[in-house]
Amino acid sequence: MTDRAQLVQKARELLANNAKLRIPAPDFGADRTWLNTKRPLSLAADLRGKVVVLHFWTYSSIHCAHVLEDLVALEEKFAGAPVAFVGCHSAKFANETDAAHVRQAVLREGIEHAVVLDREFEIWRSFQVRSWPTIVILSPDGFVLGQVAGEGQRAGLEVLIEQALAMYAGSPSVDPRPLPLRLERDLEFARELAFPGKLSVRPSARELYLADTGHDRIVVTTLDGKFVCAIGSGRPGFVDGSLAEACFRKPQGLAFDGGALYVADTQNHAIRKVDLLTNTVTTVAGNGTLGYLRAGVHKAREIGLNSPWDLVARDDAIYVAMAGTHQLWRLDLGAGTIGPIAGDGTEQRLDGPSAQAAFAQPSGLALAGDLMFVADAEASSVRIVDIVAGRVGTVAGGDPNPQNLFVFGDQDGRGLGKRFQHPLGLAFDQDVLYVADTFNHKIRWIDLRSGTVTSFAGDGEPGAADDEVAEANFREPGGLAVFERSLYVADTNNHAVRVIDLVEHTVRTLALEGVPIPAHVTIESGAGSVDGQPLPALPGTRDFGVVKALLEPGEAEMELVLTLLPGEKLAPQAPSQYRVLHDFGLTAAKSIAGSIKSERTSIPLGVLGSGRLFVQALYYVCDAAGLCRLRSSRWTLEVETGPRGKPKFVIEEKR
Repeated sequence: MTDRAQLVQKARELLANNAKLRIPAPDFGADRTWLNTKRPLSLAADLRGKVVVLHFWTYSSIHCAHVLEDLVALEEKFAGAPVAFVGCHSAKFANETDAAHVRQAVLREGIEHAVVLDREFEIWRSFQVRSWPTIVILSPDGFVLGQVAGEGQRAGLEVLIEQALAMYAGSPSVDPRPLPLRLERDLEFARELAFPGKLSVRPSARELYLADTGHDRIVVTTLDGKFVCAIGSGRPGFVDGSLAEACFRKPQGLAFDGGALYVADTQNHAIRKVDLLTNTVTTVAGNGTLGYLRAGVHKAREIGLNSPWDLVARDDAIYVAMAGTHQLWRLDLGAGTIGPIAGDGTEQRLDGPSAQAAFAQPSGLALAGDLMFVADAEASSVRIVDIVAGRVGTVAGGDPNPQNLFVFGDQDGRGLGKRFQHPLGLAFDQDVLYVADTFNHKIRWIDLRSGTVTSFAGDGEPGAADDEVAEANFREPGGLAVFERSLYVADTNNHAVRVIDLVEHTVRTLALEGVPIPAHVTIESGAGSVDGQPLPALPGTRDFGVVKALLEPGEAEMELVLTLLPGEKLAPQAPSQYRVLHDFGLTAAKSIAGSIKSERTSIPLGVLGSGRLFVQALYYVCDAAGLCRLRSSRWTLEVETGPRGKPKFVIEEKR
């Protein structure tokens, strides 16, 4: 019997047995916060009539991220079938209980199915779930058909769904109508950067290299933010070639070694090499598949890696934070081999000899001679590895019980305890180790002579304010790089790079100039409203204030006029775009969005009442020298309707 035949047989037995038990699925959802939907859903109404694939996850977990990759493939396979994929977010960390933060995770991971927030673990407990990730399969008539825990179950899940559909084929309980989805990404404007993860400075060129993770590429700028080039097409994929041809998938860590840049191509489960002399990209480790090896030395190109998250270079080798197997690996560049050098593969915060020690989702690295520091994210701690002696210790954070990964918080001091909340990034500078304390929205520093942890930048509240270090804000910063007197911060959920002056102790947002958005990144027309909230201000947005318009009810036309400088023109094929959103009180046909093709854009409106409209233009201009830059402008329209109203009005940029 083939492996698939065995899976089919087991699936049929499981489904038949559970169908006989008729265990009713607890109703959920009607009174909760939902993402990617037009309104709250419920099991009793909206989800009834479908095979429900209910995924219990938390966005900090690498294992849940792997299941999300599986769900993408399953959603494609069962598109059009009466199958409803639903994510149930039950948070591990305090920061993950915030709906705004979960929404950013939905955007960052590209999730296209409905997600319900389970802040108090009520849905979790009602289904007797015990671990992340767990998937529960429900029947169209509302009974539990099965439960699968852990990752690496794609083949089994596919067969379970197939057999569940076959079991209920032709049943009157099946309802093929789609769910009322409205993707969160449809309410977003495209940006120059999308969820930047890690960054690094190339001192010889005085250039900043940014893992533009959400755009699947590396962006190179000068230290003052001027665009130099992009590495990668910006389309997700696993392709070697020239800088423009190559494709990455959610890249993270960056490390320089001689004339090469090495990239942790996280979601391709590979390590890529960018030859900075020939401007070509090749794969040096990983075969593009998710692997589960935890021991041995292997030919680097022949095995699958497991979510490499950060890199450092030392002695003709690349050291890898292998987040998915909770280990540190070493890529021998000369021999072309790779294998683990610290961590036994269990998920713990356990010190000792490297082979017996354990990590919990290592996600950031910093090198200081023979010592390597590790941001051990799920243990909320900072670890230290003596590469020569082969020993692992803990600098700060964590709990005396190595298996207790639920001790976290926001507290300065020394040693073990509530010091960090899911830190992701590190940077070493003399006797100081800077820490991106991601879920506390802070940058902290550790005095390595005393082991004291001190809050340095950020007040702990999520935001984007530039100010003195104690008053500034960050949103889940994920990467750090120190150069001369500046600390560069990949401020992930602000889609920005922040710069901390280590002398003046101030924070500013790096003003990017000429960074293009990948051409395929566009917005779709007909997006929903933002519940009366003005459009977000992008960096450098020019606000032209309030425009009053008296319109006749019905169809009206708005003309958007851009003002370009002499010698400028709209960048051809760039995703220049506008968006019009309505406030409560104004009855409009729908909120609209579309492309900007010229300096004058006609926008049709369906206006039936008085109120406010919010308008934003996001567009690219190029000058005679070929330098392109992004501009953003917005207006607030106060609309009155009446018999003396006009059918057309103009909004324009006034310099």
